[in-house]
Amino acid sequence: MVFMGTVFAGLAVGFWQKSGSIFYLYNFSIIGASLMLGLGLWPLLPRQHKPWARRLSQILVGGYLFFGLGMGLIHLGFGVILPENMQIEGFWFWLLAGMSAASVLHYAIAKIVGPFIFNRGWCGWACWTTAVLDLLPWKKSPGRIPGHWGYLRYLHFLLVAIIVFVLVKHFHYGLPDTLGIVKFKDINPMNVNVYSSMWHIPELWWFLAGNIGYYGLGIVFACVFRDNRAFCKYLCPIVAFFKIGSRFALVKIAAEKEKCTDCKTCELFCPMDIRLTEYIKAGRRITSSECVICLTCTSVCPNDVLQVSFGFDMSSYDYLRCKISGESQPEREER
Repeated sequence: MVFMGTVFAGLAVGFWQKSGSIFYLYNFSIIGASLMLGLGLWPLLPRQHKPWARRLSQILVGGYLFFGLGMGLIHLGFGVILPENMQIEGFWFWLLAGMSAASVLHYAIAKIVGPFIFNRGWCGWACWTTAVLDLLPWKKSPGRIPGHWGYLRYLHFLLVAIIVFVLVKHFHYGLPDTLGIVKFKDINPMNVNVYSSMWHIPELWWFLAGNIGYYGLGIVFACVFRDNRAFCKYLCPIVAFFKIGSRFALVKIAAEKEKCTDCKTCELFCPMDIRLTEYIKAGRRITSSECVICLTCTSVCPNDVLQVSFGFDMSSYDYLRCKISGESQPEREER
């Protein structure tokens, strides 16, 4: 928790000083404080209630990113509403415009560089999509669908990139066409179109449309596969970024091998279907790139075998539990 707080305090002060905009000071302070609250509550709650600490963090961080940044309401303090498309489409629009702010900055910190340190902690503690999906009733996964369903995530990633690239390069529809603000003061902090209502701003509708699609597909997949995290396993395009850094992440789950009784309780409750005992038996940390650091395994283990650790290691294999056989099946990283 202290390490997390130090990182976000550094980001808050560093970007504030570098840019001269106090917005970065309270932006990263809000995110850092929300994460620290959830992480701080985790060890204080009894086993059966620990998941609520993580859900609180998801709601606070995800809610701020959705309503504050995505819908632009956090900028009311500056006299404007300035929506930002925090979805992956927004990342490509900003990147192709040669801009390193807004969603490009968010993706760089949380989803490209961040995983090298915090693993896929974003998926477990901050994602606004899973903040809702994790509340659905299918918390015990029946196992993954055999085959290559996970490759749909990479197809989704490429499809979005191609669509935005075609819009920008062929139809000349780019970032300037999507941006807009609503002013409540006689200021114009950016050279963007001014609208009378936030509902007229294209950037907002790009953001909302993407989220409607994500939530809709996420709920449908959860219902069909009886698995709250089905969207993460088969459709989420952000995994294309996470798969890189998470392999080398400093933060991973470690185990005391000699205390493990091979009861497999951790595997039964793991929402991402990781065969944790395969790593424990081998004396390795949980190096699977599917781990979202939700800490569920640490809270359900009857012998307190598992805990968060810092270190340097990597693996090219994911040991995952499949739905039909239920047997350990080593799978190379999906590409």
